[in-house]
Amino acid sequence: MKNYNVVSVSGGKDSTATLLLALERGVDNIKAVFADTGNEHQLTYGYIDYLEQFTGISIQRVKADFSAQIARKREYVQTHWAADGVPQHLIDRAVAVLQPTGIPFLDLCIWKGRFPSSKAQFCTQELKISPILQQVFIPLLSDPDTQDVYSWQGVRRDESPRRSKLPETDEVKDGLFNHRPLLDWSVE
Repeated sequence: MKNYNVVSVSGGKDSTATLLLALERGVDNIKAVFADTGNEHQLTYGYIDYLEQFTGISIQRVKADFSAQIARKREYVQTHWAADGVPQHLIDRAVAVLQPTGIPFLDLCIWKGRFPSSKAQFCTQELKISPILQQVFIPLLSDPDTQDVYSWQGVRRDESPRRSKLPETDEVKDGLFNHRPLLDWSVE
């Protein structure tokens, strides 16, 4: 039975420090993962490539796909708006723009019909957590040779009141654990 250590890499200082710490500690079975939101600066993509070369660790890229959700929304608009009295020319215009672009962040906004905000914070869950869960954690946990999977997260207590209350390690469920080795680190 194997334990896996999945390090979330965003291209920022904290996730880089987390990956380097895992390597420094000689942790076994490291898997690095980058959730591509499609809204990153080109320098971030270049840095992920550099980090992969520098560390010798392959960084798996995952992307959310909202095609099915947009298709359901398009179907809803086509079938329900007319019953609500919306003119056909407006329905046709809405249906025309309800098409996936292949850019996860933009497609999420098309599906939700809005941009994320401080009152509607859905982008991290939809663009990072869910794709990593579906594309990395579930396949690992489905392998009969896997014992536990540790999700290494580069978060620090001083980043926010919510993060200040997080434990260093906690079990999500059924062999999936969050591990936050930088929790007590300062930005310095």
